[in-house]
Amino acid sequence: MFNFIFESPAWQLIIQADWMTKFVLLALFFLSVACISIVAFKFLMFKKEKNLNQQLFIRLKGVKTFNELLSVGKNFKECSGGKFLIQNLKELKTLFNDQEGEQKLNIQDLEYLELTINQTIEQLIMENESYLPILGTSAAVSPLVGLFGTVWGLIHSFVNISQEKSADISVVAPGIAEALTTTLAGLMVAIPAMIAFHYFSNELRKQEQQLDHLADKYLSIIKKTFLKS
Repeated sequence: MFNFIFESPAWQLIIQADWMTKFVLLALFFLSVACISIVAFKFLMFKKEKNLNQQLFIRLKGVKTFNELLSVGKNFKECSGGKFLIQNLKELKTLFNDQEGEQKLNIQDLEYLELTINQTIEQLIMENESYLPILGTSAAVSPLVGLFGTVWGLIHSFVNISQEKSADISVVAPGIAEALTTTLAGLMVAIPAMIAFHYFSNELRKQEQQLDHLADKYLSIIKKTFLKS
């Protein structure tokens, strides 16, 4: 099934490469596997988040009371919007437990809730941002690792030329082609990693904007329901 790979000239170059070139290629291979795994995981995660958050915001359009808001939070526990509501409603409950008598909020309580809201948004964004730095680092480092392998291979090739005492194309070409395979491998890791990193970063910014809109909706209902006049 994979005979076309193992019989290809590129594979023969890898087999004939020295130990450093093989080490660089092996490192890039494992890095590519890690990046592919992260991309697959984050793609499924962001897709699920997007669908659930869209459903949550559709439900929020008709929400006008605190009890309706509480119900929405319980039904969307698996997305960032639902987690936001649950966590901030817990903080609100804690405030009410510290009070005696009528459940009302003053300006100081509202400022505390706004601070908690901002912290919750930052926490949720950081959770969804997990593993993305690996993609960014891979995109930046992979070409340099490939370039290192290429420079090493060229040095090795020139040493062979000096030993053969000939600069004939049949002597030079295999060594240079072998050296350039690491640059190619580095670019094959870096380009998809960079594309995925920017795609997921853009999705993350959209999530942050959605959470900001949700925070405005949440505060509006809280003020209307519990703020002392």
